[in-house]
Amino acid sequence: MGSLSIAMIVKNEAAHLPECLAGLSGFADEICVVDTGSSDESLAIAARSGCRVAEFAWCDDFAAARNASIDLCRSDWVFVLDADERIAREDVPRIRALAGPELTRAYRFVTHNYTNAEHLSEYTPCAAGDPWSRGFAGWYPSIKVRLFPRRSGARFEGKVHELVNASLTARGIELLNAEAPIHHYPLMKSEEQIRQKQAMYIRLGLEKRRAFPNDARLAAELGHQYADIGDYRNALVAYHDAAKLEPDNPVWLKDLGGVLHLLGRSEEAASALGLALKLDPGLTEAWRNLGVVHAHGGRWAQALACFERYAALAPDAADAGRCLALAREQVPDQESEVVQDG
Repeated sequence: MGSLSIAMIVKNEAAHLPECLAGLSGFADEICVVDTGSSDESLAIAARSGCRVAEFAWCDDFAAARNASIDLCRSDWVFVLDADERIAREDVPRIRALAGPELTRAYRFVTHNYTNAEHLSEYTPCAAGDPWSRGFAGWYPSIKVRLFPRRSGARFEGKVHELVNASLTARGIELLNAEAPIHHYPLMKSEEQIRQKQAMYIRLGLEKRRAFPNDARLAAELGHQYADIGDYRNALVAYHDAAKLEPDNPVWLKDLGGVLHLLGRSEEAASALGLALKLDPGLTEAWRNLGVVHAHGGRWAQALACFERYAALAPDAADAGRCLALAREQVPDQESEVVQDG
């Protein structure tokens, strides 16, 4: 088994850092913490806990800060974590087992981002008694590379929503999926901290769009950020830009349809979602969203047909059964209309 460093960047995380570090006891060979300008005790807490620490002059660039945290590490492997994230104790051995002698691969992890916002993409309700819910109603997933060999030349890119993938694949590092989830609590901060972070993400996202105006992924990324703060009108503009740049990308059309529905433009939402499904009939979330659009319009037979496709494609989805049950109550004979792809 190779040695393992945990790389973190922090700013004003004194309320969360002690619990985070305590939960990492026995996990890594070292914990490296880069402080990006805290005005609280974050840096002192990390130092007292035995972490290797460094300060970073913030320059509106999350990738640069992440790379500084990599540079602080000395182990064979680097695992990226934030102060508001947690790992189940039973998953620690599974993650450590990935950090073996084979240094030609890296691992993606699914993060459970806990929230009460049921409208968010791929929202999944928490099971009753879930100890990781911490009072939140559900979570939505995000997937990022978190574990990689230190000497692989890995470098993060992007001022915001920074990713390390490109540098790894450019060097022939194989990207594999890890099974252990990461539990993330972005809303367990003060309202002011959340507001400031959201505003910064929007500002940096707009800067990225101006720098790369023809990058559809960055347009969609900005759309996600606007949608997260409930600014659906600007989210619509961003998703429309993404779909215009890549009209054959079903995911951008799915996102466009979702925000059109949230703005009450149901007919346009159904059209966008239908186009997404014509391009990719296996796009599970598009079937769910189209079903919701039909249900809100009182077209229950069509909604049932969509929810049946959704449940068939994603039988383990937490809300599939609930969607089906609701539609079947409105269509007692269960004779759903046939919905053509698109």
